[in-house]
Amino acid sequence: MTTINLSLHHLTQFPASPSPGPESVYPTILSLHGRGSNERDLIGLSDYLPKEFLWISPRGPFDLGPDSYEWFQITQVGKPDPARLANAINTMDKFIDEIIANYPVDKNKLYLLGFSQGSIVSMSYVLTNPQRVAVVIAQSGYIPHESGLQIDEAGIQGKPFIVTHGIQDPMLPVDWARRSRDTLQKLNVRLDYHEFNMGHNVSPESLAVINTWLENKIS
Repeated sequence: MTTINLSLHHLTQFPASPSPGPESVYPTILSLHGRGSNERDLIGLSDYLPKEFLWISPRGPFDLGPDSYEWFQITQVGKPDPARLANAINTMDKFIDEIIANYPVDKNKLYLLGFSQGSIVSMSYVLTNPQRVAVVIAQSGYIPHESGLQIDEAGIQGKPFIVTHGIQDPMLPVDWARRSRDTLQKLNVRLDYHEFNMGHNVSPESLAVINTWLENKIS
């Protein structure tokens, strides 16, 4: 894993098969970890998903403890502070500029993958900046409806989303995901929504569904 010094500490993982030339670019997964985790958490999912991707896995900017970070500080679970969420969106926008400038990222095939708080940031970012990301993979998160998102309703139409959630999630209830599902359907995104018999986690079953979905997207 090689890294360049950018605004967020991060890890990278290149595809096993190198691109054919120095000017080539890769489809890229930008993975955003959950609150209390770190940049090493999600990059291991590359073992279970299509191998064509360059992975870039940044660390949240706020320190919670040893090897523990977050994308925004919380005051109330389920209702991110609008200013703090906006700051997280701006942080991600800057980082995307940086990775496009410094890594062989195909900016037309940039896939944003998040888990938990990383999923909240992923969906919030794409709803407000739909032109910057090709698809969204949102795991165990939700759309923060009460946080003042300025959704680009015209730009988001047709954007591919896959959303997965555990029906037994004790941290972010599945009803929050269902409300997000309803919102995405009203916005006319291309939505694949799946619930699994699991808690606040990913599972072999959820990863298999995401893998098949991604294979269809890059085929």
